[in-house]
Amino acid sequence: MNATPSIADAGPMVTREYEVRFLTPAFLGNAGQSGQWRTPPFKHLLRQWWRVAWAQENDPADWQAMRKVEGRLFGHAWLEKDHDEYGNKVAARRSLVRLRLVPWSEGTLKNMPRTRPVGDGRNAVASHLYLGYGPVKSASELKMAHPLDPDRDRAALRVAWPEGCPGSKHIERALALIHAFGTIGGRCRNGWGSLAFDPSPLGTEAGVGNLPLRDWHVCLNEQWAHAIGEDENGPLVWRTEARPEWKAIIEDLAAVRKAVNGLAKRRGNREVVNQPVAGKGGRVPSNLRFKVRMDGEHVYGVIFHMPFLPEGIDRRAAEPVWEKVHTLLDQYENLQRSPS
Repeated sequence: MNATPSIADAGPMVTREYEVRFLTPAFLGNAGQSGQWRTPPFKHLLRQWWRVAWAQENDPADWQAMRKVEGRLFGHAWLEKDHDEYGNKVAARRSLVRLRLVPWSEGTLKNMPRTRPVGDGRNAVASHLYLGYGPVKSASELKMAHPLDPDRDRAALRVAWPEGCPGSKHIERALALIHAFGTIGGRCRNGWGSLAFDPSPLGTEAGVGNLPLRDWHVCLNEQWAHAIGEDENGPLVWRTEARPEWKAIIEDLAAVRKAVNGLAKRRGNREVVNQPVAGKGGRVPSNLRFKVRMDGEHVYGVIFHMPFLPEGIDRRAAEPVWEKVHTLLDQYENLQRSPS
């Protein structure tokens, strides 16, 4: 069986270089469960948002076609009908996308700042524990050693790919989406590991002025997160007030998460917001996601809905719950709808 061509045979390369920083602590662990800069999570994040960029120009229901392009671009060991340019059947491909991250150093965060509690009385819990349970062991103790510190830790990221290869036109778009909406590491759906690139990809031709939007009811036809939802009032994207430090944003986001979970619980449909995996005894992350962004010298929180309907969730139960969640966020004090 012939090997696939090396990246050196793929023609001229496109290269993008960024300084990466986090706006909230990142629980980015290695095999020893210690915080560390590592390339694999960044490649996973790039593939995740590449799929969203692909779906914006293609039919998200045809995920087999997407996986075929993805496998040939990012590498695979599972495509059954893949052939090289010579017509030879291949069982695996190396990735044509190259990532370099320097340095692969440990994080420097030693202690989590105390945050105000969410909830009342005996049910009150510190905001950082509420949003970070797992990596955060208690209100004063971290389970993961050396999380990445948003105030100190930086790394240089270089991304390179062959110019004009199939699927490559979505890579720069994916990088812009990561800057705008991407988070990485443990509990990232709750805003931890919110990252930013310098220089910002938003000023490029691939920036996210044209958001990957789709009617949220239509999004529920699919079982994977492929677009940001929208309704008659616009994109399902909300933002908090700007604050001088990330700790205050974590407090704001924890209060929002508490309100959303409380609403779902009162309606008896908490599984819609924190969705179980049918027949597997586990859960998939909520499709309501949090992100922290820069606003000059301040930061603010972003809440956005990427609707999908996992197997085992009743659509007739999900739609009214999400309608209530959208109304709650529209009416929530100090939140406003954001066009981007």
